Amino acid sequence: MGKTSTKVLAGTLLFGIVFINPWYAGNISARKHDTESITKKIELKGEKHLSVKMDIGAGIIDLGRSRTGDILNAEVEYDPDEVRVDIDYNRFKEEGELYLESKSKDKGIDLDEGENYWYLEFSDKIPISFEIDVGACEANLDFTGLKIDNLDMDLGASSVEIDFRKPNSDKISKINIDVGASQLTITGLGNANFDEFSFDGGVGDFTLDFTGEFEHRAYVDIEVGLGSLTILVPKDAGVQIKSESSFLSSFSVDKRDFDEIEDDLYESDNFGQSKKELIFDIEVGLGSVKVECIDGSR
Repeated sequence: MGKTSTKVLAGTLLFGIVFINPWYAGNISARKHDTESITKKIELKGEKHLSVKMDIGAGIIDLGRSRTGDILNAEVEYDPDEVRVDIDYNRFKEEGELYLESKSKDKGIDLDEGENYWYLEFSDKIPISFEIDVGACEANLDFTGLKIDNLDMDLGASSVEIDFRKPNSDKISKINIDVGASQLTITGLGNANFDEFSFDGGVGDFTLDFTGEFEHRAYVDIEVGLGSLTILVPKDAGVQIKSESSFLSSFSVDKRDFDEIEDDLYESDNFGQSKKELIFDIEVGLGSVKVECIDGSR
């Protein structure tokens, strides 16, 4: 069984457990207990780079930029009877390493139950590498204003919104996003300032918006299993798309904006004439992919 097929099967099962089963959802609500709060502040003390590893089983995550310049300002509200929380920070000369972890104490299904809310603000003074692994979460990740040089995300049965509303001052060599049974919207990917973008989606609804300010050629590799993906590209970008699909899947582009150069190869009218270029390689399993051109920068 291939990678995409395995992801579709696993995503479908998890989707059924978390989003469809009313017994499971009802028991989570019924078992809520009193919560405790943690407030954590880590000051910037000469670090030149920060590595963040985040592993949150389930809960609510709100991530953004710190107004104080501190490495981290965090507030965590959780149920200590159900959830184990760990925040650990180490300095190695000019490198900071931050570990954020939340796991369920239930030895059955590895999902946090009860209250588990994370409010996180990160420094905008130094480059940050993010490695984010979340399960059944509702997350708002606003990377606007942060200096990001690496982004690797693994999203389980989650509902996630990601924003890049202003250009990232650091170059990201590659963004990796691996998604299971999720709803995902990413806005302003052009502002992320990446060279390569890799997306692997299982079951769910996904929107990838590549508008933003960039002036280079970027490569995008996309695999979709049983999900539905909408890709939004700016009209001022030169775009080339190579697609691979089957009779069980659906792939479409707006014929007003793209010409089919040969079988499964499409180009925008301004491809090869713009400093802003996006090169797509898209593979669709049993799902659907739609590509649309839109005006303006985000």
